Amino acid sequence: MDNTPRFSGGGDDCELMQQKQEWAKTQDMLKSKLILEDDFGWNLPSMGSNSDQSNANNKGNLKYIGGVDISFSKEDPSTACAALVVLDAGTLEVVHEEFDVVRLQVPYIPGFLAFREAPILLGLLEKMKTNNQHFYPQVLV
Repeated sequence: MDNTPRFSGGGDDCELMQQKQEWAKTQDMLKSKLILEDDFGWNLPSMGSNSDQSNANNKGNLKYIGGVDISFSKEDPSTACAALVVLDAGTLEVVHEEFDVVRLQVPYIPGFLAFREAPILLGLLEKMKTNNQHFYPQVLV
């Protein structure tokens, strides 16, 4: 089920204000879950080491790094191409690419970009998790 908010596009200021208040509450709730200490189950590999090797503290090395972005059409700003690219951390070779052309239903609102873009990027990650788990990234940038 898609929980992405839909906007009528009719400029309903009341609807927009209510949505912004809801998003601000969500941001506050997420802020309370912020992790401020390193709790990763991996370490960065040292120079010249194999990314598959473990190290002295029994943590494996980082294997896959994912990058995500959304690029918007100049002709129609509600149309965009979402991208997920995964690199091997040891070689920096591209091991997976996932793209999706989408129509955004949420307007750009300063301070609330994640509510516009995150559902689309999460969709790419879910698709990858279902179809190509082997290269699933341990970290996203």
